[in-house]
Amino acid sequence: MVFLGCDGGSTKTEWLLVDHTGQVLAHRIFPGCNFAFWGEDGFRDLMVRSVQTLLADSGITSQQITSAMLSLTVYGEVPGTEEFFPQVMQSILPDCPLQFSNDSVAGWCGSLAGRPGINIVAGTGSVAYGQDSAGNASRVGGWSLFFADEGSCSWVARQMITEFVKQADGRHPRSAIYEELRQELSITHDLYFSGYLQTNVRQDSSLLAKLQLVVLRAAQRGDPAAIGIYHRAAEELTEMATAIRQQLTFSAGETVPVSYSGGLFRAGEVIMTPFRACMDRESFVLNEPRYSPVLGALILAARGFLSLEESDAMADRTAAQLTTAPSVQ
Repeated sequence: MVFLGCDGGSTKTEWLLVDHTGQVLAHRIFPGCNFAFWGEDGFRDLMVRSVQTLLADSGITSQQITSAMLSLTVYGEVPGTEEFFPQVMQSILPDCPLQFSNDSVAGWCGSLAGRPGINIVAGTGSVAYGQDSAGNASRVGGWSLFFADEGSCSWVARQMITEFVKQADGRHPRSAIYEELRQELSITHDLYFSGYLQTNVRQDSSLLAKLQLVVLRAAQRGDPAAIGIYHRAAEELTEMATAIRQQLTFSAGETVPVSYSGGLFRAGEVIMTPFRACMDRESFVLNEPRYSPVLGALILAARGFLSLEESDAMADRTAAQLTTAPSVQ
């Protein structure tokens, strides 16, 4: 049996093709596949190029794939995606059994190896997804990079922007945030930052999320304003998990595991210290993610073909082989 998993987000689209033992047949990372940004033609072109490359790497045909799960950003969020995505992918992978989900589902399945609990994604955007032991599902967040997605890298950057402009105006005392942002963008005049936002960021939303690294450097220098942003991010992410727990059915006294994925958590203890404190306060059990989202998509593809234990063995072997970064096309 051969399984195909795809984790398609706003920043990157990762593909894995493996057999049922976990032997990696092909693994590739391509640019993000956000349909809302790319449009129909751009999305289709990216998918065609990705699949053709993956199949060429593996030397197999689409007919040899037992099952595929594509967990894609904005699936089910933008009208028409639930019809358009399968139409496009079926034309690329004829005769291949295809399943689709939002990328939040792959994040949950990877982090918790398909077991009941809640996963919080805080990357370019943020979203939380969970399932209980009865298979009931709930999703919270993931509304908009520019107007919501609280606790994400984009949200952290937006909080920093507000703080920077107030410091530049003299409404707040200047701190490391002010210095780090000016240095990052080589700003010689504070108002030039307005032009950067109106031109560069409006054309490329990924630039907003990347500004989170400015906040991280300021926090590592001890900037109270930057540290406070990460503390508020931890509160926002915890609020998502709490909302999901209320919407699902967990038995009285049952400890609910929460895992996490996404670029914000690469900030290390700057985010993890307040996040752990929030999780403890709300009586969640915080689990390190077991697998990556693309492995979560792979496990979902294998459902109905492999038991959970067999999926674990497949994912363990696959993870052990992914020791070097694949090509980015």
